[in-house]
Amino acid sequence: MKLLGKILLVAALAAACVLGWGFWYSVNHAVVYFSVNDYALKTPRRLYGSPHDVSLVLRDAANNELAVARSVEPQGYILAVHPNREIGDCRQATTLQANYSACFKRYSSWMSKWAAQVSSADVRVGTCELHAVPVTVYRSNGEWPVWWVPLPHVGGLPREYFSFSFDIDSRTCSDMGNIKESL
Repeated sequence: MKLLGKILLVAALAAACVLGWGFWYSVNHAVVYFSVNDYALKTPRRLYGSPHDVSLVLRDAANNELAVARSVEPQGYILAVHPNREIGDCRQATTLQANYSACFKRYSSWMSKWAAQVSSADVRVGTCELHAVPVTVYRSNGEWPVWWVPLPHVGGLPREYFSFSFDIDSRTCSDMGNIKESL
């Protein structure tokens, strides 16, 4: 009976360590998604459009700069840019899997340090600049308990997910002609 108790205790401690490590890793590594919704790009079928040539300066509640993000053209998706040029947004490391994995580990660790603090951004679309644009944040950290499951659609290293959405109306800028030309 004592042997069974010791085995169960060791199994419980091992499970707690696995889950604890998963939680720690998810808190220290993040993935961030950005969307800018421009109501000036409204069509009969859409309430807003996604502009191109976007730059963001992400700020905390005290208006301190946390990070910078830029759109990748011509696709138009937005990536945060690490201050270390060797890391950047890790697109330069995509030629080798090992290079990308190492880059993304450092990149996701950096994002976890500031993502939870974002409260607004300065948004530039073309020549239109809008300051202190509020952000809608969706935050999720619910995958860490199952990171160890050996299934490709379930397991994998756990990360905290942040989705930042900025609603703008570029018609409020004074340089309307240049904005529409840049889109």
